[in-house]
Amino acid sequence: MALPSKKHQSFSTKEDTTESLLKYLKYWYVFAIAIVLCLSAAYAYITYATPFYKVSSTLLIQNDFKGDGLLKGTAFSDLDMFHAARTVDNEMEVLRSRDLIYKTLKDLSLETRYHQVGKINDKELYDQSLPIKVVIYNLNNKAYAQKLNLIIKNEDTFSITNNGKRVTYRFDQLITGPGYSIKVIKGPAFKTNFEPIDIAFKDLYSMAEYYSLTSLTILPIVKDANTIVISLLDNVPQRGVDILNKLIENYNGRNVDTKNIVARNTIRFIDDRLRSLSSDLSVVEQDVEDYKQRNRVTNFNADAEINLKTSGNYDQELSQSQIQLDVIQSLEEYLNQEDSKYEIVPSTLGIGDVTLTNLINRYNDMQIDRQRLLRSNKSSNPLIVNIDDQLVALKSNLKENLRNVRRGLSLARNNYLSKSNQYESRIRNVPTIERGLMERNRTQAVQAGLYEYLLQKREETALSLSATIPTSQVVDKPAYNTNPAKPKEALIYLCSLFAGFLLPLFIFFGKDKLNTKVQDVNDVQLIGGTRILGELSHKEENNTVVIKKGSRTTISELFRYIRSNLGLMNNHLPSQVLLVTSGSKGEGKTFFSINLGVTLSMVDKKVIIIEFDLRKPDLIKGINMKYEKGLTDYLDDDNMDLSEVIKPSGVSPNMFVIGCGKLPDDPSDLLHSRKIKSMFDELRKKFDYIIVDTSPVGLVSDAFSLAQYTDASIYLIRYNFTRKMQLGVLEDICENKKLKNLMIVFNDAKKENMKSYGYGGYAYEAS
Repeated sequence: MALPSKKHQSFSTKEDTTESLLKYLKYWYVFAIAIVLCLSAAYAYITYATPFYKVSSTLLIQNDFKGDGLLKGTAFSDLDMFHAARTVDNEMEVLRSRDLIYKTLKDLSLETRYHQVGKINDKELYDQSLPIKVVIYNLNNKAYAQKLNLIIKNEDTFSITNNGKRVTYRFDQLITGPGYSIKVIKGPAFKTNFEPIDIAFKDLYSMAEYYSLTSLTILPIVKDANTIVISLLDNVPQRGVDILNKLIENYNGRNVDTKNIVARNTIRFIDDRLRSLSSDLSVVEQDVEDYKQRNRVTNFNADAEINLKTSGNYDQELSQSQIQLDVIQSLEEYLNQEDSKYEIVPSTLGIGDVTLTNLINRYNDMQIDRQRLLRSNKSSNPLIVNIDDQLVALKSNLKENLRNVRRGLSLARNNYLSKSNQYESRIRNVPTIERGLMERNRTQAVQAGLYEYLLQKREETALSLSATIPTSQVVDKPAYNTNPAKPKEALIYLCSLFAGFLLPLFIFFGKDKLNTKVQDVNDVQLIGGTRILGELSHKEENNTVVIKKGSRTTISELFRYIRSNLGLMNNHLPSQVLLVTSGSKGEGKTFFSINLGVTLSMVDKKVIIIEFDLRKPDLIKGINMKYEKGLTDYLDDDNMDLSEVIKPSGVSPNMFVIGCGKLPDDPSDLLHSRKIKSMFDELRKKFDYIIVDTSPVGLVSDAFSLAQYTDASIYLIRYNFTRKMQLGVLEDICENKKLKNLMIVFNDAKKENMKSYGYGGYAYEAS
């Protein structure tokens, strides 16, 4: 048999989909109820759910890759030890750090939450709406499980219920309980008739973790931009605004503190040097004073003065070289100290080596980054370990560079010493007293110049310390949207509408898919080559025989319809011998055989029904006949005539039956009797229709043994009874053509199963 075209298959698929939708739409009232319930639930949720508002602020971060910062172009731009490189990504992580968030929550005293007890929902109180405030003196883990109910009694007293026990206290009285020590004071909205208030304590560490990982959102406005947006959701908008304001304030304050670390260390280093120089300068000045008093010095020779001046210049260069060597030695000693491993390296203070300055700047920048990461991470963090490794390498490079600078300064010092000796030889004739005085004055001038230089640098450093400006600028102050961000009413109503429609649809669809029994014709139409003879409706009465002359019931008309289809379904070829079977017992074979026989006999056709179900025969019992000799007796006795077992049915004058007779010991062997063929040959001559009521093919193979004697086969499928897995038997019969001219009748159809087929229908397997 040819398969249908793709166009036909597409049409069938659309038709099946339409039928499925129509099948569900007859339960329109279920969909309507589900939609109303879902919309009502959405309305109740929106009405009673706590609204959350989005609070946001825009912040401009100074993205400084070179580390010039705000000092670039100012009078203090030569103090490059204050520069520190920053990136927006790093600053976003700092804003999100738990340590900074914890400090913010602590500053706002958010470890206490207040709720006004309501009939349906509790209202959270904050700031100006608080009738009372709780001052925390001590909290531990036991307090977080406590829930206090506070009732204001009068202007001076209130009562607290905890663990079912109510105690009265006075305002400002110290209260201790399991895990807490507090005082209760009057708030801005205090009044004596205020509703009861629930007080709960929160763990700030857990809250900081929640804000850091979930609630607080920090994103750049566009990629690689210096402007970021900080936002969070809060059911109390003013609290969200306060949190963002305090977070930005603490962030700027921490940046200022970080930038001041280098300045403070530099001032400390300069102060140490000034104390040393002050002592040396006092000694030199005292020596000059004593020398003049002892030798009464008054005037100098002009030539000697010139020579001394030239020599003094070289001596001054020599002294400066020595000072620079001293500074280098001080830096080397500072770097070799064990306790300065993670300290800021002071400035070079006048040493003009660019490489050394850059190395010190890089080393100090990494020290600052390490100190900032340690505020919210452990020292074992891979980022900190990486910085430690880089610091060790930089420190080694710094020491090597100091050695190179020291060698260069030593060479310059030796050159100045050589020149100075040359001029010393020229002034040997200058009186010893005068030379001694000049030497002392020169030493005094060098020491005084260095002292003034250090004083100037200290003042500049102190000025830069006091003039530190925050590295971020608030573009938009924290504010909240007046419309709640959660719950979203339009989205909830839309989802509830879809849920009200889809939920019943999924239930019906799931019920159909999980049902293992045949529900409609589509379950069988997947089997290629099957032909549908008709459907039988559900019978209300308990009688086996439902066909009567002149009857106009639905089931009577359906049997007449099947009678009409018998000739049409087999290309108008005679179907004299009809085999009736099914997949299992209880699907209505005997009922169908009897009523089909009655229907055929009503058109003046002689019909005989043979009870070939030799294991559990029901035919004789169904038409209220007595059990007499039957088919098994005829097949066992070679001398018995066929007419002896043919009995009138008593239901219709033209219908006769051959009962089973006695139950045989081996029905399968009996069906191979040589008398069966002669019996069918004789019956064909005497009757117009021979209906063979056989055993179910899903249990035994009796029907297959009789197929060779039949003209057509009728397979009964009962709605809501036949299991879908049993259709595999029907598919095997169709594919291997084990039964002749197979036709299907659907039995026990209720209103939802009924379907009209016209003059026979063919079900094709999709391909």
